[in-house]
Amino acid sequence: MSIWRIESTRESAEAFHGRDLPAERAIWRATINETAVVLGSRQDSNIVNHEACQKDGVAIVRRRSGGGVVLLQAFTHLWLDFVVPQGDELWRDDIGESMWWVGDLWAEALAKCEVADLDQLKVHRGGLERSSESDLICFGGLGPGEVTLHGQKIVGISQRRNREMARFQCVVHKAWSPNLYRKYLLVDQEISRLAVAEVSGLDLLAQTVIDLAATR
Repeated sequence: MSIWRIESTRESAEAFHGRDLPAERAIWRATINETAVVLGSRQDSNIVNHEACQKDGVAIVRRRSGGGVVLLQAFTHLWLDFVVPQGDELWRDDIGESMWWVGDLWAEALAKCEVADLDQLKVHRGGLERSSESDLICFGGLGPGEVTLHGQKIVGISQRRNREMARFQCVVHKAWSPNLYRKYLLVDQEISRLAVAEVSGLDLLAQTVIDLAATR
């Protein structure tokens, strides 16, 4: 069984998204020091209300993985990156299947933290499920490995991979605010319809995830 390297960083969302992590089995916990609107790799920055962001000091960041916008505020979410090198026992060539173990790990940790019973937490093993909001907002769709509770997404996962490694970026929200999405994006969709589960006790959850990962 391989050993996980555990790292923590406190920096901007832009700095961590841009950081090239080494191709070794590791878990990185990212704590951001500023609010950020994080765009998917293919999204047009014209969807952002630049005036509102500038006024409130909100950074506008583009990540390398696809998907929709994620709004990140300091201390309102848990952000963990898992790095798995090519050839690791957790490596899967199939991109969708490669994310299943990540969702299973989160579901087990959420159950141990008594957020919900394990049989109430569903790890998505199908393809990408879109909604009318999913091209705009990350939590509007459902991808492989992502976890839901009573139909509400509770763990969002995106993946970046190259020949050397896969990097799974995971976010759980302590607080979800559709009003802030409406404020910082120029959108017509009814964002309040999005179903997003909120979780308290993020430090305990992070440690539980790390402890359980040691058994993988």
